[in-house]
Amino acid sequence: LVPFAAVSLQGCDSVGHAASSWETKPGYLAQHRFVLPQTANGDPPTSKAAAAAISSCAVAGLPPKQRCNGNGICKAWGNTTDKLPLLFCECDRDWADPECRTRRKSQTNAFLLSLFGGFLGLDRFYLGEWSAGSVKLATLGGAGAWWLYDVARTGSAPVYSDEFRLAADLPHWVYVFTVTAFF
Repeated sequence: LVPFAAVSLQGCDSVGHAASSWETKPGYLAQHRFVLPQTANGDPPTSKAAAAAISSCAVAGLPPKQRCNGNGICKAWGNTTDKLPLLFCECDRDWADPECRTRRKSQTNAFLLSLFGGFLGLDRFYLGEWSAGSVKLATLGGAGAWWLYDVARTGSAPVYSDEFRLAADLPHWVYVFTVTAFF
C-alpha cells in the first residue's frame, strides 16, 4: 500500500502522469524572474555576472530606470555592512512581484464595490475569488452579514487578491468617514 501511494503521489509515467502536479506550473521565482534587457541589435547581454543575477538590482551598470522596472528602488537585505549585500526590489505602492512588474488591484475600487455591490459579490469577483463571489451572490451577501463584514474588511486595510495584496490607495479617514455617514 505504501509503495503504491508513493508512486501515485510522485507522478510517474506508469500511473499516467509525466510530471508531478507541482511541477506542471512554473515556480514563483521562475514566473517573476528578472529578464535581461536586449542590446541594440536584439541579442541578450553576454556578461556571465548579468546572466546569473537574482534580480535587476544585482546587475552592475544597469540604468536606474531599468532596475525594478522603474517601479521601485533597490534595497539591501539584512546586514548592509557585507561586501556583497543581497539586494532586492522594494516596489512602489501600486506595484508588486520581485521585479515590480505586476500592477496591484486598487483598495479604493474594492471598497466601493463592496459598499455598493457587495451584496451581489462584486467585490469578491474583483478580488478574483470567483467561488466566494458566486456564493455571496446566491445568498445576497449572506443576508447582509457577509456584506457588512466585507465592507469593514476591504476598507480598514489592504486585503489579498488572487495574486498580491491590494494597493493601499484608500486613506483611512475616507473609510471611517464613509462608513460613519453610510451606516
